[in-house]
Amino acid sequence: MQNKLKKTKILVNKKSVKSIVYDECYFNSEDGVGESKYVFLEANNLKERFKFIENFVLAELGFGTGLNFLLTSKLWSETKTNNSLLHYISLEKNPLTKKQMSEIYNIFPSLKGHSTILIKNLPKRTSGIHEIFFKNEKILLTLVYNDFSYINNLNFMADTWFLDGFSPKKNRTAWTQELIKTIFKKTKNNGTFSTFTSSSSVQKKLNTAGFEISKQKGFLSKREMIVGSKKRKLNKSFLIMNDYKKNVEPVAIIGAGVTGCSIAYSLKKRNIDCFIVDKSQDLGGGASGNLIAFQLPKLTLDESPYGIFSLRSYFYSRNLAKHFNVSPPSKGVIVFPGRDREIIKFYKLLKMGWEKKLLYEYSGEFSNYSEVSHHFPDAGIVDTKKFLKHLSSNVKFYNGFKILRVEEGKGQKKLISECGKSIKAKSVVWANGFEMKDILKKEIIIPVSGQVTYLKANEISNSIDLNFSYGKFFSQSYRGLHQTGSTFSRTNFENSKQNDLENIEQLPTFIKEKFNISLIKSFYSRLSVRASTKDRLPFFGKIDDNNEYFIGGMGSWGFVQAPFLSEILVRKILNEPMLIENFVLKNLDIINKK
Repeated sequence: MQNKLKKTKILVNKKSVKSIVYDECYFNSEDGVGESKYVFLEANNLKERFKFIENFVLAELGFGTGLNFLLTSKLWSETKTNNSLLHYISLEKNPLTKKQMSEIYNIFPSLKGHSTILIKNLPKRTSGIHEIFFKNEKILLTLVYNDFSYINNLNFMADTWFLDGFSPKKNRTAWTQELIKTIFKKTKNNGTFSTFTSSSSVQKKLNTAGFEISKQKGFLSKREMIVGSKKRKLNKSFLIMNDYKKNVEPVAIIGAGVTGCSIAYSLKKRNIDCFIVDKSQDLGGGASGNLIAFQLPKLTLDESPYGIFSLRSYFYSRNLAKHFNVSPPSKGVIVFPGRDREIIKFYKLLKMGWEKKLLYEYSGEFSNYSEVSHHFPDAGIVDTKKFLKHLSSNVKFYNGFKILRVEEGKGQKKLISECGKSIKAKSVVWANGFEMKDILKKEIIIPVSGQVTYLKANEISNSIDLNFSYGKFFSQSYRGLHQTGSTFSRTNFENSKQNDLENIEQLPTFIKEKFNISLIKSFYSRLSVRASTKDRLPFFGKIDDNNEYFIGGMGSWGFVQAPFLSEILVRKILNEPMLIENFVLKNLDIINKK
């Protein structure tokens, strides 16, 4: 994968901001806020529509300075109904840096509170799709850092479009007939759009695509602008879309590991009634129960489904861990390649334009261990128990409940335990790891055991706040312990001293020497069984047509992949926009698994 983004050159003065690339200003120099409100918010009648549409999808060409988003989110907060969600999707090829945004918002002191929160949460400037959830406002911001044509890879339908990608003369890529046809296809029945331009060629293209358009007075001295809508007869499926919530809740989540808790988190933030069921007494009783877990991206050289999904998952889960404050202070993770082909891959990755905040070549104290090594300064470990508790906050947990069978009847499901107890639900999500092997009709799960070893920290090792990856992992000291491992076996599922000796033996020499491993006389360990797949990609999906869903197959990467994959599954269940590339989604869907 390559980061195609380059720094965007702009010119900022006291009243306006000009793009050097497009030789045009981002907003009106006399009244940028007034222009944005007039051209986009008022022209699309958002104040009234926000009161009646529970899940509003707004799409935009050109995030620019984020001014449209800030004013829209402010209006949403003032007018939205309870339990509603605004999904704001914006495509931007040339995203500004946080420093540039801060300088720009000095022009708008009245927006300081909103702009500070936005800038703080802006993602790293890397190609791809980034999501930010503003919990208090119930706003999901999806930033697509790529060409406008990338919209063809995404599956969503918008209530409103802001067509704001600079003028046709300055940025032709925003006004091609092909793109406008795509926008029409991705607009809901009776959906609207507005744009500052009044270009006759744009009017023609919008009409050709199928939009009904009209001209109205432009802002201030501008003579005209274009507004329009998609007029189509409403079909039955569109009319019942808002009933999805009623049709799925309450949701029973089978499994109290990171996947089950992540499903609960995604459901609860939408106010969907759900509960967790597990045979264990505590959260994380299975493969999610180690002391800590690593959160690290798996970068690839190509644009493969695995590479895109891995990086997207990392950004999502790492942001969650920081939001929950469950990641100990750290200087990141140092990754040492173990084989010649990995060394070659590492050298190529370093030339792919990634920001140093994501990775760079390591040249510190431990760099002599390998020919080349990568430093991921933002990666690190998470406290698994704390993470699971935050994910499942305010969710009912039925512990010690081992499910014997699920019975169907009268639009509900009855979960029956071995002891004869029962719980009712309308939907079921199976998220119980390798145990799904006995439930799934397709043979896609491979049970794999892994044993981690805990070494007591000493005075020297306590002071080092780095983590190491070398085929296995060695963590910084946490609660007086270093976690190392893990082993990997498809045949041996028993905890053994031999597994611990293997973990210790395979520690790099510099770790053994630096941390005085030879002085450690006692240690303890934990073995668990994970669910893996042949192609390394996890899976999700719906089996048959009976409100039963499955999710899993993340192996040892659950604390990186589960939160994001759970979000995808919940969107699928609720028929929400699927803001992930279609070719990636196809490879994750259980129906397409071979």
